[in-house]
Amino acid sequence: MQDLKNLGISKGEMNMQVLVLRFDYKLSTKLEHDSKDLHLASRRGNETQMPPHISLFSFEKINPATLKEQVNKWIEQQKQLDISFSSLGFFKQTGTFFVAPVVTKELETFHRELFSLISHLHTIEISPYLPGKWVPHSTLINKVPLTAWGPLFQRASLAFEPQSGKAVALECWSIVNGHAQTEWTYFLK
Repeated sequence: MQDLKNLGISKGEMNMQVLVLRFDYKLSTKLEHDSKDLHLASRRGNETQMPPHISLFSFEKINPATLKEQVNKWIEQQKQLDISFSSLGFFKQTGTFFVAPVVTKELETFHRELFSLISHLHTIEISPYLPGKWVPHSTLINKVPLTAWGPLFQRASLAFEPQSGKAVALECWSIVNGHAQTEWTYFLK
């Protein structure tokens, strides 16, 4: 199980599921390195990081088997997605530094088609993930204190290089007592 600080989910939130895209080994390794560097620089090096991912949707109190059943036939036909992280970004509200992918037609279609399969399971938590509102990103560090924004963003900016790879899997994570547990994984063709 992994710590949830990189998802921006507090320990009090339980019975939540998150659908995420996972990356190939090379891209994941590079993003993990960048994240660890920022955690060490912010003196938070002992925190357990979430594996690199792009969050697609979140749900409250949904049985992971129900989600699996909804996407089962569709996901078997899905191909790996080219992912190119070309931008470094920041969410002020959560003190989150992230890398953002180029939003390709393939990524947008994948997200929209997945939404059409699960839209009837909609909860308030899914709202930021609705087509047209979703901001695809991979979090590097969350909850950075205001006093560290400038120095940490400068460090991240100087170290940032565009990165490319593949999205190779769709996973369902459950939030259990503040930790993420992988419920199921579908590997893309």
